[in-house]
Amino acid sequence: MSHPKSTGGIDLVGLSAGHPGSESYLREINWQINAGERVGLVGPNGAGKTTLLLTLSGIIPPRAGEACLAGMDLNTLQGRRAVPGALGLLMQDPDDQLLEPCVEDDIALGPSCQGLSVAEVNQRVHAAIKATNLDNLRGRVPQKLSLGEKKRVALAGVLARHPQIILLDEPTAGLDPRGRRELIGLLKSLTTTLVIATHDLELVLEICHQAAVMDNGRLVASGPPAKLLADAPLMEVHGLEVPWPLRLR
Repeated sequence: MSHPKSTGGIDLVGLSAGHPGSESYLREINWQINAGERVGLVGPNGAGKTTLLLTLSGIIPPRAGEACLAGMDLNTLQGRRAVPGALGLLMQDPDDQLLEPCVEDDIALGPSCQGLSVAEVNQRVHAAIKATNLDNLRGRVPQKLSLGEKKRVALAGVLARHPQIILLDEPTAGLDPRGRRELIGLLKSLTTTLVIATHDLELVLEICHQAAVMDNGRLVASGPPAKLLADAPLMEVHGLEVPWPLRLR
């Protein structure tokens, strides 16, 4: 297969995955994402966005076609087992990935499992806390924080593992305006490859280099966000709406 030029990229050729017959079954997806790109994945509920993230995570194996992530062949068991070392996943509900009794320990959990020295783990935790502006929360209980703070802690835990690619499932869902702005600012500052499954089309418009529309398990369109999301007939037929900033132009 044609592997991405950089180990931080994703290459999908005729990818099908999931449970045949279900709405979210992936059907013959062809898509290339270059290293360092921020990509927005949009579509109606049941379109297959989460199924695609789980396939890229190595949790759901491909049924047909080819998939390569960060230089690893997801069609092989060996490749799927290697994915966690290169990939970070930010779940929609941060409570699903906050496990430790204090923020600092939670952020340290991932790098501690990578066989790093104590000094290296501490360095990574410090850098992740600084990047996510969590210094005043490092001793707090994660489960008692606000939703926006929890999402920043979960993202800090991902960043501390130094992944080449980060997958994000509805990162701004449920956030108040301040929390949303803080998270958007943080995502814009990252140079890691980001794949963001979201209903927040204004987020995609603001920070993504590429956008793609999924529906009924297929990738139906992709391109620059300002052009793709301004296509009113495309948006309407796939249960979406043109974002307000594009309507006002």
